[in-house]
Amino acid sequence: MNLAIHEKSPPSFGAGTVAPPDALQAGMLARVLDEIDHGLVLVDLTGRILHSNHPARRELAAARALRNADGMLCAGQPAWQARIRQALRDAERGCRSIVELEHASEPLSLAFIPLEPRDTGAVIDTVLIMCSRAAGCEMLTMQMFARAKQLTRAEQNVLAQLCAGHGAEEIAGLQGICLSTVRTHIKNVRQKTGSSSIREVVHRVTRMPQIVSALRLSAHD
Repeated sequence: MNLAIHEKSPPSFGAGTVAPPDALQAGMLARVLDEIDHGLVLVDLTGRILHSNHPARRELAAARALRNADGMLCAGQPAWQARIRQALRDAERGCRSIVELEHASEPLSLAFIPLEPRDTGAVIDTVLIMCSRAAGCEMLTMQMFARAKQLTRAEQNVLAQLCAGHGAEEIAGLQGICLSTVRTHIKNVRQKTGSSSIREVVHRVTRMPQIVSALRLSAHD
């Protein structure tokens, strides 16, 4: 299947104006998908991987709940493979579904979304799989938020741990500092952000667009 987006060429507005080539459109689409913090995998109805963005490639490389077996999407455990096959069969009938893979270290939820062809009457042959995003917040997003609110490095570190789901006592143990110090940092974060509770701060940060570092995208997968 050709992954390029084919559109009718726009009208020319001057000499030398041409529509961007399909390769450029496909390349730009791949870059856009890499910026999304949810793993995205495009497969055909057999489970063959047609494209995956950076978070999905990272998940496949870890080979926990999902893995890439010679270009085919496979579950990390054989018992889960039947769930993926059933979700693909449902997608072929135009049905969306959710599959949960309960891996001990990091459970993963998958949304199977059939991509209906533009041509009326054409059969579905491509499925988009959306992976649940990891808990926490991208470091660059956290740094930008901390800079805007004038948080200290220590306050930013505590907030990052809170966004990752850790409690105050756990943070004190992880960072090797007193619980009272953690509570002071939490109080300062709440005051500097003008929030009524630290839960409100965490909610704000985790709901922000998660901006990834350009260095991450330039690294080899």
